[in-house]
Amino acid sequence: MWGETVSKKILIIYEKMGMGHLRMANILEDILNGSGDVRIFKLAGSELSGSSDVQGIVYLWNLFIRKNWIKAVDILVNFIIRIVGVPIIEVMNTKPFLGKLEQIDPDIIISTADGFNRVLGTYAREKNIPFYIFLTEVSVFSDLVNPYATHICYFKETVEAIRSYDFQLTYFSFVLNRATGFLRKILYVLKNYNDYIIHAYKNSIYSNPDKNLPQRNNARCEVIGPLAEKKHFTYKNPEFIKQKYNIPKDVPNVIIASGSIGGQFLMDMVNIISSECETPLNLLVMCGLDRQMYQRMLEVKKSGNHLKHINIMPFEYTDSFNEFLAVADCLIARPSAGIFIESLINRIPQITFTLATSNDRGAITLMQKYETGEVCKRPKDLVHALNKILNNRDRYRHNIEQLLSMYYITYEEKKAKLRELILNVR
Repeated sequence: MWGETVSKKILIIYEKMGMGHLRMANILEDILNGSGDVRIFKLAGSELSGSSDVQGIVYLWNLFIRKNWIKAVDILVNFIIRIVGVPIIEVMNTKPFLGKLEQIDPDIIISTADGFNRVLGTYAREKNIPFYIFLTEVSVFSDLVNPYATHICYFKETVEAIRSYDFQLTYFSFVLNRATGFLRKILYVLKNYNDYIIHAYKNSIYSNPDKNLPQRNNARCEVIGPLAEKKHFTYKNPEFIKQKYNIPKDVPNVIIASGSIGGQFLMDMVNIISSECETPLNLLVMCGLDRQMYQRMLEVKKSGNHLKHINIMPFEYTDSFNEFLAVADCLIARPSAGIFIESLINRIPQITFTLATSNDRGAITLMQKYETGEVCKRPKDLVHALNKILNNRDRYRHNIEQLLSMYYITYEEKKAKLRELILNVR
């Protein structure tokens, strides 16, 4: 009817691989809400495709990470499944996926997920609607890149990785839609295998900005700097937080974290520090959803079989990790792009290790490039790295500030930029 405002329907696609994709979808919903002419729908890509494959992949990922089988899960999930399995899944699911999108009929599509961006790009191009891919990591896989999309990144180095892909390769150039026949689908799968298996020596599904990358395309990209939930950007009173969690004062606070997964990594780090570190400190061990590890950590603390000046303090899953970061002097964590971003925003130097899954290797690249923390090759290097950070905290925090100053800094600045970009609202 004349005079009525037509609302924009925004579809945000995430996936259930860890918590990072959904968390960013929630952040984007918070940022884009508030305009009366906007309706936001959030869906997991696997819900749209009707596929249960993701559940099996998530189970494998979490199992291997808990056991610290990093190389095995990296090869299996990040490369073998992507190269061999994804093209088959795409030809099977493209038609029903496009049908579900037709039912939703979005005006704008935003993806924080892996694996679905090819079909999302196909739909967006057919309907001539905006399509945004929000990359939550520094390094990039080919299924996070689409010639039609605008890519929103934290860092300029990710733009270099995105633009290093050859858009003439099958994955980017082959037309795969509802009209694609059986033989064309077979051809698509075989041509992908030719590109990434037969010619793997010159083509890769993975790109990390740890070297000078050639520019092979002009993909649209926007850089906004590190982004996390709004609570990470707000001021917190460290003394109040220490009192809240009964954290003793007057000694450094060191966090050990491995995301929500927990796992053996936590125990390995505690064993090294509690037996070798000569500096008195509070060791805040974030066990996440791993209740078995939390109980084991309580037993270690109770046993007293560790250096007495190391105060081991285990914590179960908390939605207030930002409060712990507010009192931390150092963060020790399994390589994780999400934890790296949160440590930067909170100006906390991080220690991590070179053994990492490929999707998290970009965080290591930036940590080394800008000297915002320490990267250990071996567990026995941990205590030396910890002492180095505790003795030079101001230098590391200065380096973090220098990196952050290259981009939008506050949550409000990032929010304004994203609303302008996606909603054309100033």
